[in-house]
Amino acid sequence: MVNKSFINTLPFSTEKEISTLIENKRSFAVDEMELHVFETYESSALVPLQFGDLVMINMVEGKKVMHIGELNSFDYQPGQMLVLPSYTKMLIDFPEATVHNPTQCTALVISKEKINSILNYLNEFNPKHQLIGEWKFDPNLFHMYNTPELTELLNKFFKIMMGNNALKNVYADLTFKELMIRLLQAQSLLALDINRATNSVLLHLKDFVRKHITEKISLESLQKVAHMSKSSLTRMFKDELGVTPMEYVINQRLQHTKELLRMTKSVKESCFGAGFTDVNYFVRIFRRKEGMTPGAYVLSL
Repeated sequence: MVNKSFINTLPFSTEKEISTLIENKRSFAVDEMELHVFETYESSALVPLQFGDLVMINMVEGKKVMHIGELNSFDYQPGQMLVLPSYTKMLIDFPEATVHNPTQCTALVISKEKINSILNYLNEFNPKHQLIGEWKFDPNLFHMYNTPELTELLNKFFKIMMGNNALKNVYADLTFKELMIRLLQAQSLLALDINRATNSVLLHLKDFVRKHITEKISLESLQKVAHMSKSSLTRMFKDELGVTPMEYVINQRLQHTKELLRMTKSVKESCFGAGFTDVNYFVRIFRRKEGMTPGAYVLSL
């Protein structure tokens, strides 16, 4: 699900800190984690990059073209995140980078031991409710769009990592644990979007919402379809996807309105065609979620 959540631009390197115009690197470390901030100031191609541990890569400014393994190359721009296993080989193009228009990208490298300790804690003390499987990264869902929750946490985490607070290690650890949970939830939401979720109840509910998107959908109707209590249903959505059942319905309506806006170019038709009953409410929530009005979205197509 494409999102308009962009990470705040970080302070760029000073002239004294620039040792190379291609992937100039500054590093900040706490226990078992390293944050690298890369900046490129000239156009270049097929620049190799690899990390020895799992890495979370966020594009902050500019554009890259990524070449990873046997996959087709793809554009990589702000608002997106890559979560790659250790020793993943990358080749990177910087087609638009200049001194006056540099790229900026972060790479957060986390030790295997830290990742496993958090996953073990979640599986022991907060196991997935009524679901099959455990908390774990899905290596096949490595390319995502940042959710607003992820973006807020990333901004907070980068500020901590680049700061000099005496309790930096503690704050970074606590924030990263929350970041991990949000990231796993974002992967689960992506898996549901592309019909790769392992939770059959969520897949069934997704199909129900899709088929009845133009109708009134309530928590009670979702509860009946899932054959679950309201509290169990809400907990399942919050644990697995990081949203409530009704937030999920609204997000699905918004996704459908974007399809309708592309086809009809009409804000009113798209509003009612996706099950919203008030145009003013639709415009407000579209602006809040997408960072622009539906009319501006049509103009951007």
